[in-house]
Amino acid sequence: MTSAALAYPMSETVTVQSDLLGPLTVATDAVLTFPRGLLGFPECRQFVLLPSEREHVYWLQSVEYATLAFLLIDPFVFFSGYTVDLAASDLGKVATSPDEVMILSIVTLPGAHSTAPTANLQGPVVLNTATRNGYQAVFSDGQYGIREAFSL
Repeated sequence: MTSAALAYPMSETVTVQSDLLGPLTVATDAVLTFPRGLLGFPECRQFVLLPSEREHVYWLQSVEYATLAFLLIDPFVFFSGYTVDLAASDLGKVATSPDEVMILSIVTLPGAHSTAPTANLQGPVVLNTATRNGYQAVFSDGQYGIREAFSL
């Protein structure tokens, strides 16, 4: 590090552009890293998780692409009896303890108001709350599908 670099304080926040939510100023340590991206979006590796106005509902905004934001829910709140069985090898990808794991499901909003939103319970987003790393799990042999209807 040069002496000139020491004269300028390091930024503790980053501005994330979002077409949906507007410009967001977040702490740099709030940025989540997905080393392999999300399914269908392997080039998108950095996101911020933001609470919505509704409890247990979140926005996952891409840091790299202003147009990319996902609506997420806590599936354990909206789906009674929902379980996720992470193998030790899966858990080791993001956490050293189950207490560090947060599991969320990606929501698809309907085109018509008379249709319920759906959640992808087969491919939940798994986050390590301590290291801020995550990945999208895929459970192809489970009882849950990629479009499970629910009420917000």
